Amino acid sequence: MKKIFLAAFLFLAVFLGFNISGASANMPINACAMSKTKKTRNMKRFFRMHSLNFRFNFYIFHPGPFWVYKNAKVLKLTPVQVLQEKMIAKEMMNDTKQGIKTLKKAILAYRTAAMRKNPSIKKLIGRTKAVGEAETYLGYIMIPSHIKAYRLLDTSQRITYLKLAKIKAAKMRKMIH
Repeated sequence: MKKIFLAAFLFLAVFLGFNISGASANMPINACAMSKTKKTRNMKRFFRMHSLNFRFNFYIFHPGPFWVYKNAKVLKLTPVQVLQEKMIAKEMMNDTKQGIKTLKKAILAYRTAAMRKNPSIKKLIGRTKAVGEAETYLGYIMIPSHIKAYRLLDTSQRITYLKLAKIKAAKMRKMIH
């Protein structure tokens, strides 16, 4: 009886805490059949759901290399800086893609273990921890890239960056409310 109660409790804790049901809706059935745009949209949606609200907790105050690159003219980036921002952005995207793959695999492994008729508590706990670690990874993987993107700027570019970021943050806050 205790084992059944513990297994049910763990299942509910994981289900509610990690939003496993939301993850299944965004896991592509046939990735090869999807267009690149749709894959990117799904990846962004999945990231938003599983990145500890990165957009409003960090990005809103520290836009990253894609944003810096997009504002290259206003920031008056040098050609070398543009290249460096592109490299940081590409690295960040590759890390994020890998993190998403890892999280999806962890969710699938958890789901598979949880569906067993007589699941191993030890395995379920291990799978739950793997989901948590993978989701936490998505919550912090972009932070170094965003900070590196900012640190590439000189003093006058940083002043412009902070002004633009403040405007962006105000717009995003309006979206929240």
